[in-house]
Amino acid sequence: MKRVAFIFPGQGSQYSGMFEKVKEYQTASFYLSKYKEILGYSFEDLSDDELLPTNITQPAIYTMSAIYLKILEDKGIKPFMLAGHSLGEFSALLAGGCYSFEDGLRIVSYRGLIMKNATKDTPGTMAAIIGINNEKIKNICLKSSHIGIVEPANYNSLEQIVISGEVEAVNYACDLAKKEGAKLTKILNVSAPFHSSLMLKINKVFENKLEEFNIKNSNIPIVQNYDANIHQDSKIIKRNLVYQLSSPVLWDDSIEQIRRRGATEFVEIGPRKVLTNLCKSNKIVAYSSEDLI
Repeated sequence: MKRVAFIFPGQGSQYSGMFEKVKEYQTASFYLSKYKEILGYSFEDLSDDELLPTNITQPAIYTMSAIYLKILEDKGIKPFMLAGHSLGEFSALLAGGCYSFEDGLRIVSYRGLIMKNATKDTPGTMAAIIGINNEKIKNICLKSSHIGIVEPANYNSLEQIVISGEVEAVNYACDLAKKEGAKLTKILNVSAPFHSSLMLKINKVFENKLEEFNIKNSNIPIVQNYDANIHQDSKIIKRNLVYQLSSPVLWDDSIEQIRRRGATEFVEIGPRKVLTNLCKSNKIVAYSSEDLI
């Protein structure tokens, strides 16, 4: 018997023309109309550069994931567990019935706005480092701290860790990583230093915003980024959403948690195949929703 886990991508999965793959579905038109109604613009014709600012990226990816989720649910594909990578956690909560699509859109739109504003005075970035273990990454960040803030941000797999922080410090850390034997370092297509201490200043602001919404217990167990543990209680879920802003994403541990619970395959719900490829690199059976519709 198949036990399917749904996983939802975060920022960096967006691309110009991603709406083309789903535009023939009535579901897509419905969600896009809600998007326009609430946010006052449409994203389907935006270029890659126009999609890059985090206040645009976040609601756009959330909406694309909602569309794929509904299409697959209509095909009878149901999950027994959920997880989302960073922003994707909000899509996972939609799948768990924690809030309506509209409320989720309002939340991620606000999240994108405050994250954008948080780094106006301190521009930041993120970079993927492949081929170096956790301890070496931590030491590299420590050695680079005299340049500025740089910290491990996403523990994506045993082979890939993402660092986050101030631009010069991240670049310096990448150079050090190459000297330490990294197979690859790559600056990511994101607009801010997510999941670093540079985001601490917005934790309370976001916590207060979440109190405006009726976030319910999840109908489906969800593994959250902050602690890689299973949760369904809305109070704990909300707390972890706040902590997630300035804490590392424990993605590799989250996937392993789901595997231990008996997942036989993973389906990535959203644009691109970023999480699908991460799973496959660890010899995990995974599919992309782009391939299943």
